[in-house]
Parts: sequence; structure tokens; C-alpha cells
Amino acid sequence: MPHDAIFVAEDVPLDPHPPIKVVIVGAGLGGIITAILLSHKVPNLEYTLIDRQGRIGGTWAANVYPGVRCDIPSHCYQPTFAPNPRWSEYYSTGAEIQAYYERLVDQYDLRPHIRLRQELLSATWVADDAVWDLCIKDLATGIETHETTPFFINAQGRLSKPKFPDIPGLFTTFAGTVVHTAAWDTGLDLANKRVAVIGNGSSGQQILPMIAPRVAHVDHYVRSRVWITPTFQKNLVEATGTNPGAHQYTDAEKIRFEADPAAYLAYRRSIEANLHTKFHRNILGSKENEALRTACIDTMRQRVGGSQDWLDRLVPEFAPGCKRLTPAPGYLEAITGTTVVGGGGGGGGGGDAGKVTYIDTPLVSATEAGLVTADGVERRVDVVIAATGFANGFVPQFPIIGRNGIDISQAWAAGGDVGYPETYFGVMAPDMPNYFFVLQAQSNGGGGSIPLQCELSATYIAKVLRKMQLQQYRSITPSREATEDFNAYCAGHFQDKVVSDNCSSWLKMETAAAAATPTEKEKGKGTSSRTLVWWPGSGHHRIQAYLDPRWEDFEYERQRTPQAQRNRYHYFGNGWTTIEQDAGAQEKSAAEVLTGYLHEAETMDLRSLHEQWYE
Repeated sequence: MPHDAIFVAEDVPLDPHPPIKVVIVGAGLGGIITAILLSHKVPNLEYTLIDRQGRIGGTWAANVYPGVRCDIPSHCYQPTFAPNPRWSEYYSTGAEIQAYYERLVDQYDLRPHIRLRQELLSATWVADDAVWDLCIKDLATGIETHETTPFFINAQGRLSKPKFPDIPGLFTTFAGTVVHTAAWDTGLDLANKRVAVIGNGSSGQQILPMIAPRVAHVDHYVRSRVWITPTFQKNLVEATGTNPGAHQYTDAEKIRFEADPAAYLAYRRSIEANLHTKFHRNILGSKENEALRTACIDTMRQRVGGSQDWLDRLVPEFAPGCKRLTPAPGYLEAITGTTVVGGGGGGGGGGDAGKVTYIDTPLVSATEAGLVTADGVERRVDVVIAATGFANGFVPQFPIIGRNGIDISQAWAAGGDVGYPETYFGVMAPDMPNYFFVLQAQSNGGGGSIPLQCELSATYIAKVLRKMQLQQYRSITPSREATEDFNAYCAGHFQDKVVSDNCSSWLKMETAAAAATPTEKEKGKGTSSRTLVWWPGSGHHRIQAYLDPRWEDFEYERQRTPQAQRNRYHYFGNGWTTIEQDAGAQEKSAAEVLTGYLHEAETMDLRSLHEQWYE
């Protein structure tokens, strides 16, 4: 437009918060926290929260196996804005966590916005209309419908689709029962049954000591070794096999927490501060990481009764932290002193034949009556429990098709055009306009709990949505250049970190397998990988980086109205605002509305003066 040109805007006031619509997929912790925060941080928000399960809670709704609980202290594993002074134990059971989030849904009136038993089958960006077309299946009726929304938030989490072991015959030949810990049959009777537990991750470690007393026998199949620590982080209360909750809060403690919010806050801070002390121990080869290795070995030695044979069998070669550290109360105690079968280094710990047989020889097939290992031995079982984790939750499990037909469920998969989850700041993605994540690759700062990480993502999303409201853009997308710079920084940051050591872990993704054998892949040979779960820095690093979005990193599309196309400031309108227009038509007086920037001097904080969008 020439410099001497004029532009006459429409005779309407500037509306800083016109109506805006969002669909959130996933009613677990991330979806619930995001819905609560967006409903308070984004005015005039119309939102819907859908989930394929029959109740809210995400992983805590799906995982109901015996012994399921959190290894993060209860008073940390909660949103910062909704502290619960009445947690029953230091480490809560899954049922108590799920019930807590049910209460949050009612407390913040989310229930009318939630639609359960709704599965998202695909999401496609419709450029002409600047909306996402969501294909949704009603699991109660089987009917598929389409719904459009300009903004789409994926809060499905990273651990949502159960992954079964690839054992020939397991589902076609085996005549017994097969169940996954994340799809548990609460009616399953294990009494006096011969049971196989496959997997020694956190779910396998939790379920094995819980079921061992009531079954006839357990065959425990393990593929890789894990580091076991007294607690997830130092200075936390240690749980034991006989007391997995670590500490039961008394009625007096709960009453004191409720009656004295300041004291309760101090208690919460005393615990949560421990989650922010991981820095040097996460550096590969550092004296702090070597000290952690020594501490882990000491813990494992104590739990196996000092048996060097067991230590030789159990201690990993990779650095502590390459896989997620697990406290595993009662797990080592459950397997020691029992029959030991298979190779794996260092002989087999002695002791009387007990209820648990520890087997690290690879599984190769299933027969009608049991499971067969690579040495040809068949072991008869009635029930197979797969504690084998989840499919790569960083790669979408359904088509998400953005600009130019790019489907990130294909592009991000191993062997795809990108080959790994290529996020921008862990919360958006290139070629995906108006699309957000809550928990994705590069979204977990090394400090604080998962609820805090969800809050940070939701707050960042709210800032973007408010910008879209005020400046009335049609779409926003992180640029390819900014995204590539961010991912290059991430790759460099993790080079010297323990997560880059040779281990197989859901914390990272294999990106080049070459011709490596399964054993070589397990040891990290013949492969390259990308760290997925972590933000490239501490929890506080993520907080600071998220404070002010780098708006220059984005590509914007204006509305297609003639006014918007002619002048980027079309939304200025006639020079007035809806705030002035509507003054006096609200519960507040006109004076309060028009002078919302005035406060009592004693309550003012100059750091936030004139920076509150809701004044």
C-alpha cells in the first residue's frame, strides 16, 4: 500500500477477546489441566474435551492393575493451583489419583464439556476454511461423525496405547489368558494360577510383588536390565515392599495441612524442591553420575541380601538415568532367593526354589500351554501378563494431516520423512497450523512434576490463543527454520547427557537401525537415537523460555476479508474498544471497568503493572 494511502476501518470497536473454539483430545492429566487453565486464561472460550475411555483420568483410568501407584510424592503430583491436603499416603495409589482428578473435573465444572467414549480417528487441516476436520467415532454406537474446530489440542499423552510383546502364537495358539497391565481385567482371578509376567519396567516391578503371594508360581521374563534406586529423587521418603506408600498421613496431619495453608505450602516446597536437583548427575561420566551409580548398586546389593551373583545378573552396563530410574519397592526382594534360569551374565543366584522364576533368556514363541525361550525350554502357564509398556506415544496413533498433505503420524515414524517427533518448543509443529500438544517430545523440563509441565504447556497455548483473538489471525504455524534450529539445539544439548548412553528406552527414539541384530539394538549398537521426553534444560529453564513466546518464529495467515487483506491493523476498528462500549453493562461499575489499571498502592507489584491482560 502506498505511503500516502489511507485505510478506513469498519465502524466497530476493537474486541480483544472475540469467541474462540478449541477441541482438546485426551481427558487425562494433561487434558484436564489444560481445560481448567484455558477456561480461565482465554475469555470467550468454547471448548470440548473428548476421550476414548469411559471415564476421565488417562493413564490412571486405564492402569488399574494390582499395585499401581505413583513413585512421585502425592503432594507434588498435583496441579499447583489445586493442592490436596488430604492425600492418604506419601506415594498415592492409582485409584486415589484418579478420584482426585474426578473431583477437579467437578470443582471446575468441566463435566458439561467432556464427551467420553469418543475416539479421534483422524484430523485434517482444511486450508480454505482454516479449520481442523476431526473424524470422531462414538464407541457406544459405532457411528462416525465429523466436527470442525479452528484450534486443535492433542493431550493424549505419551503412554496411552498398550504394546504387547511380539511373540509368535501368543494370540493364536496359547489357550490361556493374556492381559496387559494397561488394559487390566479387574475380574481376573489369579489365585493358585501359574502366571507369566513379561517385562521389568515400572508396571512389572509393581505388579510382581503384589500378585506373588496369591499365585501358584510366577515366571518373570526380562529383556533388559534396570537401575533401581531408593527413591525417584534423593531426599524423598523411601517406600518398601511392605509399605509401598512410604508414609500414611494421619488425620492430625491432614487437619494441620488444611488449617494452616502457609505451613502446608512450606511442606509442599520442601518436597518439590528435591525434584529440581538433577543437573550434574545427568551428565555422562560426571562424578555426580558415578556417585549415583554407586548409590544404586549399594541399594540393589542391600535388597538382594548381598548376593554378588544377583548383582552380576541385575546391574546394567549403561549409566543411571539412560532409562527412567525406578524405586521398585519389594521387587528385588520378590525375585531373590528363587530359582534362576537362563544366561545374562554372572551365573544365577542360588537359594531355594521359590514362587518366582527369573528368566532373562529371550522368548521365542507361545504354545497352547505356555511360553518357549530361545534355549528350547517350554514353561506352562495359565495367565500371561504383559507389563511391556506402550507404543511410541510421541508419534500420533492416527493420521494428523496438515499443510500440503503432510501426515505427521507417517512423517515422524521411524523411517518416515523426518523420522522423529519434530516439535517446536515441545508444544507445536511445523506445517500444522493452529495445532498444539500438551505433553510431547521436548516438553518435560528436568525439574518439577508432570502436572507442572502440563501447566506450562497450557499457559503457553493460552498466550498463543489470546494473540490470535486480539489480532484476529486466521492461523499460526511455527516456521520450518525456527523448528529446525530448535531441534538442532536439542540434539547438541543431549550429546553428553546420560540419556544418550547405550540403552533401549521410551525416553528416546531409534532413528537409524542399519543392519543391527536385536541384541545389538538393545545395547544401542548400529543405531542412532534422539532424546524425546526431555526439554533441553532444567524445569526452570523451560519456565523462563516459555515466559515470552518468540513471535518472530511463527508464520501467520490473515483473515481473508477485504479489510484484513488490505491492512494488518484492520482489527483496530473505529478506535474504541468493547471494554468502553460495554462499561456499566457488567457486574462491576463503569468506574471499575474503565479504571481497572488502578489498584491500592500496597497491593501493586510494579513487575506486573500494565501486563495483566485481564485488567
